[in-house]
Amino acid sequence: MITQEENERLTRCGPGTPAGEMLRRYWWPVAFSDDVKGVRPKKIKLLCEDFVLFRDGHGQLGMLEPLCAHRRTTLARGRVEKEGLRCCYHGWLWDAAGKCLETPAEDPSSRLKDTVSMKSYPVQEAAGLVFVYIGPAPAPLLPKFDLLVHSTGDRYVWGFTDHCNWLQCAEVMADATHLNWLHAGVYPMYAGKRPRVEYHERDYGIEYLYNMDDLPADKCSNVLFPTGNRFASARKELKGGSRQNMVIRTPVDDVTTDNFFISLHARADGKLVQHNAVPPDRACDTQWVPTEFDVYPAGDEEWWGVASIAQDRAALEGQGRIHDRSRENLGASDKGIALYRKILKESIEAVEQGRDPKGVIRDPAKNPVIDFGTRLHDIQRKLEIEA
Repeated sequence: MITQEENERLTRCGPGTPAGEMLRRYWWPVAFSDDVKGVRPKKIKLLCEDFVLFRDGHGQLGMLEPLCAHRRTTLARGRVEKEGLRCCYHGWLWDAAGKCLETPAEDPSSRLKDTVSMKSYPVQEAAGLVFVYIGPAPAPLLPKFDLLVHSTGDRYVWGFTDHCNWLQCAEVMADATHLNWLHAGVYPMYAGKRPRVEYHERDYGIEYLYNMDDLPADKCSNVLFPTGNRFASARKELKGGSRQNMVIRTPVDDVTTDNFFISLHARADGKLVQHNAVPPDRACDTQWVPTEFDVYPAGDEEWWGVASIAQDRAALEGQGRIHDRSRENLGASDKGIALYRKILKESIEAVEQGRDPKGVIRDPAKNPVIDFGTRLHDIQRKLEIEA
């Protein structure tokens, strides 16, 4: 049983909170690469904090604290120039590292610009996503998750927002048995049946093996702690097809979570083709699928009346903006949830004791491409990584 006090400890993600300090030890996707361009910076909210993200005229990405160090107005109204981001109020110019390059109203001999700076944050790109790190220095390495580096296939990069706390979105990854009910309509082979599931703790998080008596082989899925998920899918709307997927759920604030997806379809020619769009089976003409709290597209009428793409979101938001775990009644089939919460509590305690949490990598020699073995029975076989 989790008390209400423990629930607060595990869910709140702002600065200085136990979970928030732990979550600040990881790299987070916050934008699509193609969205960070042009003369306007992009407003970013991550872990209850605000930032501005931009790409200067040299192609260098930068993320700065949100208010100009001069008169403290928002840099989100600034203009991106060749050398950096210029404040709209008095024209002070900042480079991607937070160095002040110009204070135009000052005398040319003034050294003021050399005495002020802005806080900047590490930024890098992978697979069409922009990742940032806002924790204490030095930043760890971005893990080489297989779908970030795999070099063949049709790669679709897309996303949407869940209007609830990040931990609800993370826990569903370790809840294998929800497939048999929440997704019964889009997975007829699972509908209403009782699976056998084995959960194993790994360096990166959790591996689970899912078996059904009347299905060949097993399903292997992976929880990339704290909020990543590797899984293979073959939902009904794929019409006999299948694909490999990775999602990282980025905590925006205590009640908002952004889902950044990579979906990979195999190609016979061995080429890598990047698609900044939802996969073909998703009915949306934008890369970011618009969502509203407690509003879901209709579909799957024989079961829950919610379209496949929104079924997880409907269940997660249905728990409330922040789920009250003190009122749960868990069973033996909830072993994945129990294991995830064990890792979460241990990771929070590790940070409080000055150690790294689960899955943080600092040594390049210990950061090979991670082969998760993700597969879906004999429908979607294990990914043979080509990096």
